[in-house]
Amino acid sequence: MSTIGLLAGGGRFPLLLAESARRAGHRVVATGFVRQTSPELEQAVDALTWVKLGEFGKIAAALKQGGATEVVMLGGVAKVRFFRDAWLDAAGLKILAQVAVRSDDNLLRAIARWFEEQGLPVVDPAPLLADRVAPEGVLGKRAPSEDEWRDARYGLELARGIGRLDLGQTVVVKDGVALAVEALEGTDACVRRGGGLAEGAVVAKAVKPQQDRRFDLPAVGPDTVEVMREVKARVLAVEAGATLVMDREEMVRRADRAGIALVGVR
Repeated sequence: MSTIGLLAGGGRFPLLLAESARRAGHRVVATGFVRQTSPELEQAVDALTWVKLGEFGKIAAALKQGGATEVVMLGGVAKVRFFRDAWLDAAGLKILAQVAVRSDDNLLRAIARWFEEQGLPVVDPAPLLADRVAPEGVLGKRAPSEDEWRDARYGLELARGIGRLDLGQTVVVKDGVALAVEALEGTDACVRRGGGLAEGAVVAKAVKPQQDRRFDLPAVGPDTVEVMREVKARVLAVEAGATLVMDREEMVRRADRAGIALVGVR
């Protein structure tokens, strides 16, 4: 039995990973960000230390004290918060100084390098969440129309394109026209912005071609469907075999009720 260190951001994926890891016989010691990580995590792990965003020295010390031999980084952290209210300690300042272009991937790789220097290698969380990866094909009752399939494939192509530029993972498309691409604002805001321009839009989400699988894998869930329902988007297309799906049964149930097609595409 190993001890996994979990650097937990927001959302439910840190909870799901902790549950899966403990079912597999691992111990899980975690750190959570104040006002970002769900308080529910405390009941799902063996130990939890609350930290402010940017307190990397405190994070490493807590994980080492808990016996962690490797680290998983999982859960969303709004990039805007990192620049607005991060409480950078000496380690945080060192990490930031090493990043000239502060894109998501560059920041995350710098953080991962620093943890490895502390003897805490950052590993891919996907093996612990294998049952939560999107399969290929239609997930719910409704299949896309021929035009929607065309937009879905085009949207995934565009999503990979913006991924190469390290901008984001999500694109909103309608009738072969890109309505919105994800940048700093995140997936939900991108969907609202693009979907608000035209009813019946297709939302596509893909892994960045150069994606480091240790962090920032694309993820969708019931909340994604709710945002799509608000703007009357009609299809969610994700990259099969690479996109994490949170609470799949609930997500499919909400999509079916809203008439939204869910598809995994390779």
